Amino acid sequence: MASELEKLDELQRKLNERKRKARTKEYQKLGRTFYRKSQAKTFAGAHQMLAHVPMFQQSAQKANLTDTQMQQLTTIADSMHWNGNFWQIEDLNHVSKWLAQFRTDQGQN
Repeated sequence: MASELEKLDELQRKLNERKRKARTKEYQKLGRTFYRKSQAKTFAGAHQMLAHVPMFQQSAQKANLTDTQMQQLTTIADSMHWNGNFWQIEDLNHVSKWLAQFRTDQGQN
């Protein structure tokens, strides 16, 4: 029984690797197509064309956090651990209090 499970795990790992490689290849094709169709002169120029897309503005969003908040967030993330299915947070009460500072309505409800 265990050997069958091990074989299935190995097959799943190989399948995931193949998916990752296929996805990477598709992203590369998409990037080349965008670069060609955008008629950008440089890669930086093509990147600049995407500056208005929210997905590519992550660095600007990070700039809104103070150094202290970023350190607190890093501490929270470092204290998480993977249980095999999802990330677990040990001190959920602390995390929820920290996240509450970003609420638009700062009052306690």
